[in-house]
Order: sequence, then C-alpha cells, then structure tokens
Amino acid sequence: MTPRAFIHRHLEPADRLGEILFGLIMALGFTGAVRLGLDEADNRALFVGIFGCNLAWAIVDGVMFVLAALFERGRQARIVRDVQHAPSDEAALQLIGEEVDGPLLALTTAAERDRIHRTVLELARRATPEPPRLHREDLLGGAAAALIIVLATLPVVVPFLVVANPEVAVRVSNSVAALELFLLGTTWGRLVGGSGLRIGAGLTLVGVVLVLITIALGG
Repeated sequence: MTPRAFIHRHLEPADRLGEILFGLIMALGFTGAVRLGLDEADNRALFVGIFGCNLAWAIVDGVMFVLAALFERGRQARIVRDVQHAPSDEAALQLIGEEVDGPLLALTTAAERDRIHRTVLELARRATPEPPRLHREDLLGGAAAALIIVLATLPVVVPFLVVANPEVAVRVSNSVAALELFLLGTTWGRLVGGSGLRIGAGLTLVGVVLVLITIALGG
C-alpha cells in the first residue's frame, strides 16, 4: 500500500486537510524559530533543526489523534449511560438534543427533530456502553496523521538541501510553504463548496504574516 492510499484509508478528507494545514503553519513557525536560534546556521543545521521540529510535531499530533479518538469513544459511552439513566423520556430527549443538534438538524422542523431524537433514544436504550479502549484503527489513524504531516512539510525543508545560500534557502522554504497553503485552500474550497481562490488566498495570507513576523524579529 502506498503512503497516499494508507492516508486516504485511515483519515477522512476534513482530517487530512486539517492535519496538512496545522503542519504547514507549524513548519513556518519552526523555520523562523530555528533561524532565530542559530546565529550562523548553515544549511545542514537548518535542515536538521527544522526537519526535527516537523517530525516531533508529527509524532505529537499522531498521539493526540489517538487520544482524541479514545476520548470521543468514552464521551459516547457516557452519553449512552446518561440517556439510559435519565429519569424520564423528556430528560433523555433533552440530553440527546444537546448532543446531536447541529447545522444540519437546524434545517429540520421541530417535529422532524423530535422524530430523530426519539430514534436516537431507542438506539441508545438498546446499546451496551463499553469502557473506552484503544482500537487498531485508532493507532493506524494516528500513524496516518503523523505521516501526512511529514509528507506535507517535506517540501519545506528540501530547499536547505538544494540551495547553497542559507538566507536564500529560508526564503525559498517560506515560499514553498505559502504555495502549499494556497493549494490547500483551493482544495478546501472545492470540498466545502466555497471559493477555492478566496480560501487559498486567506491561508496564504496567514503564512505570509508568519514569515513577516519572523523576518521582523531577525529570522
């Protein structure tokens, strides 16, 4: 299985976009932080420092993905228990409404929402809450989250291997990250049915602001 296929299998599109976005923003921050921390850094030192930071963030984010999955499973089990032990149907339906009502249910009528809530109530009463535990899919999802960050931020560190001048390499690296943010924004726009150019420009602006801040601080 290719890395792309592995990532697509274990991460939803929204999760993939979110992981790439945070990875690129963190990579921009790392570039400035490492540059600020090294007075006469050569390309090798910059590459090792920035790639090491990106890798560390990928590992941390992968672990957080696993913990979030475990937390969500525990939260769902708690909701089922609360519904089952509610003193009345009305109390149980209120709990369900607080959990499931959202943007999509806002499009329904009060009667339609009530039918949905009662269907969920029937399902919850038949369910058997289990103690939250890690599943194999959680670990694979965490690995996919870490992998996509490493792959997305790898182009950001490549300039330090191919550009001789460290100052120029930093600027090229920043430009690559900004371009990736723009492409990510256009993809995001297509996914949500919005303006890809507008979202891409917005994400690029975020990257440019981070670069300008690090330059102003001497990076």
